[in-house]
Amino acid sequence: MTTQPETTTEAVTYHWVATVQTDRGQIVTHDGRVEVIPRVHTHASTYNAVIANLTEMHEQGFGLLFFSLTPDQL
Repeated sequence: MTTQPETTTEAVTYHWVATVQTDRGQIVTHDGRVEVIPRVHTHASTYNAVIANLTEMHEQGFGLLFFSLTPDQL
């Protein structure tokens, strides 16, 4: 008999850090937290959500220099 892994819809908090270069050449680092639901959200979908947020902040465009997404726990 095999057992199915327990699925949960409880959100998990992740911390992200992104360094961007603006269209004016300025290098800026942003960070924040995002709620992720395991087995619903993926790394890619969470990355896209963060990039969408950064795009709103930097309407004139930016280049992504660094991105990190890790669980927000010690």
